[in-house]
Amino acid sequence: MKEISIFIRPSETSSVTETLLKHKTGVTFFNIQGTGRTPRATQEIVHSYQTGRNVVPKFIEKTLVVSIVSDATAPQIIKEITDSFGSKDEPDGVLFVKDVSEVYELGSTLKGDEVLVSR
Repeated sequence: MKEISIFIRPSETSSVTETLLKHKTGVTFFNIQGTGRTPRATQEIVHSYQTGRNVVPKFIEKTLVVSIVSDATAPQIIKEITDSFGSKDEPDGVLFVKDVSEVYELGSTLKGDEVLVSR
């Protein structure tokens, strides 16, 4: 099994989750804030007036999408997600793939790939 963790802009959440749900996988996502490898200047947001200044915020708003998928479906899902972003001058996010060595369903005797199959 693989754990796929995808850090993206909040506006991209629906396209990524639709791809995962199309493959009948479980999906969890969180609104997060953090820093990446390259700080990017953004328009300063001030509630009472606009200064027009560009600032480099300490933390950027992102969405973290997490899904556990079978080894068999992982390559296709990863390809579909990466292809949906295309190739741009500025990256849209990051996708991590991690091996999951064991999984157990709590409250039942299911384990391994059985946990990923819908009942």
